[in-house]
Amino acid sequence: MGECSDVVFLIIAIFVALLVLFAVYLNGRRLHRRERAILALLDGADAFEAQLHECKQRMQRLRDMLTILPQEMSARADQALSADPQVAAALKDLLAHRLWIQQHAQSASRRELADARAAMNQSSTTLAEQIERLDEITRDLKRAQASAKTVTPNAS
Repeated sequence: MGECSDVVFLIIAIFVALLVLFAVYLNGRRLHRRERAILALLDGADAFEAQLHECKQRMQRLRDMLTILPQEMSARADQALSADPQVAAALKDLLAHRLWIQQHAQSASRRELADARAAMNQSSTTLAEQIERLDEITRDLKRAQASAKTVTPNAS
């Protein structure tokens, strides 16, 4: 009977050890998923910041182009450049996202992390549309510049 109880004890000990290992494995997976979510959020913030700086550079190039065109040819570009406060607001929003990540990412639920990522993606999509409008206006202004040069040669 002693041998039988030793075998039962051994089986129970192995079963408990397997349960502990399984719990450790599940916890490790959960932590890894959280880490990936936080890294994705940080990568999204970096990409959004780069996109904001690109937008500002394109707006500056567009401003530079406007100085050599007549006012009637640049009205649409002036309208696009009125988005400058929106870009500044987006930079502030990005800083708020980064602060939230720093303060809450470790304790946030997976849902909160996903919501933060979705909000940043939405802002990025909106900014991408603005950049596309700037590109379109830049192409139009370049065509207008080319037309203006062929119509009125330089007086140098």
